[in-house]
Amino acid sequence: MICPNCGTSDPGPGSFCMSCGYRLPAPTKAAPAPLVPGKQPGAPPTPASAPPAPPATSPPISQMGSAGTVPVSVWGPFAGYGTRGRHVSWLINEQGERADGLRDAVSARFARREIPRATVEPVKLVRQGVLVDTRPYFLIRRGLTTAGLYIARFGQDLFVSQVTYFKGPISSMRILIVAAALLFAFIYPVVYGNAFSQIGVSLYGGIGGGNPSNLIFLTCCLGPLYLLNWLALGILALFSGYKWLTEKDILAALRVPPNEFDIDDTVALEKSVEQTVREALDTVGIEQRLMPQATETGFRRRLI
Repeated sequence: MICPNCGTSDPGPGSFCMSCGYRLPAPTKAAPAPLVPGKQPGAPPTPASAPPAPPATSPPISQMGSAGTVPVSVWGPFAGYGTRGRHVSWLINEQGERADGLRDAVSARFARREIPRATVEPVKLVRQGVLVDTRPYFLIRRGLTTAGLYIARFGQDLFVSQVTYFKGPISSMRILIVAAALLFAFIYPVVYGNAFSQIGVSLYGGIGGGNPSNLIFLTCCLGPLYLLNWLALGILALFSGYKWLTEKDILAALRVPPNEFDIDDTVALEKSVEQTVREALDTVGIEQRLMPQATETGFRRRLI
């Protein structure tokens, strides 16, 4: 049996294809050959002309959500690409059979457009969960911005989705603050221990050697700062671990939001990807007016 959705020659023994999850048609039993007058059952067949070749079939159409399932994934599909910005989508009626053709046209159009300092890579992204599905995306990366483009058949319709992620630059000032906090955390115990050892207490209540004011200053003034410093480092470690588990970005606390230059570069990439898809529609015979202009970009605000 051949899977009618993905073309796998051996989809498996069950009712669903092991490659793409498509429900397989029920097997049919071959009808017995009719008896020919004067011919005994079981006799060798007489030579006959070859049966006509079956009509050629088109390649399987990629259906939305039918790219197969994989085991556990602890990260989301766009983990590691930064903070999500604009996410827009279009549904074009009665054009689902042109999904694969549009993907090929978009791939060829990306090669001709040559977006400056950008790379285009077709990848399969995995959704977070226990049993998850994979979906084919175009990932267009330029600098700190990544645009994801998804084209698939949704029933009899054509679905196009575009999402943007931005990974902010690492701040030099935040690096200096963290470095100073780590330096203070490891140097303070040494200085405090030296100051304490220089002060001796006699059996008669006298204090000998050293300057007691140094120890008082380290204990009363810098002591609380030392505890707060370790508390801040602990919160930073917990936040970094949380960002690694959710977004695969352990340096998220050192990143800053995008500035005006970054937003301009991101919008330019978004418009280039959107225009590429619109021009590819003409190649497969779909009118561009069915895919109107998307709204302006925007980024979610971060707490830090």
